Amino acid sequence: MYASETKTFHCDNCGKQVVSGENVWTKWNFPPKVTAAQMKAIKELEFQNAPIICQTCSEELLSKSF
Repeated sequence: MYASETKTFHCDNCGKQVVSGENVWTKWNFPPKVTAAQMKAIKELEFQNAPIICQTCSEELLSKSF
């Protein structure tokens, strides 16, 4: 999730701040086609407030499901 007060991204599960270059799981839409106008990925994630899960939480969730 995106916190507009601090302008940072955080894990939806544990709340840990996500830093640049960190592996995460997220869900957001691809651009409609190659010739369409596109924004940088960070802005798309901000506008959509896309769900983000850090790598640690994703590994814990996957291990619980098996």
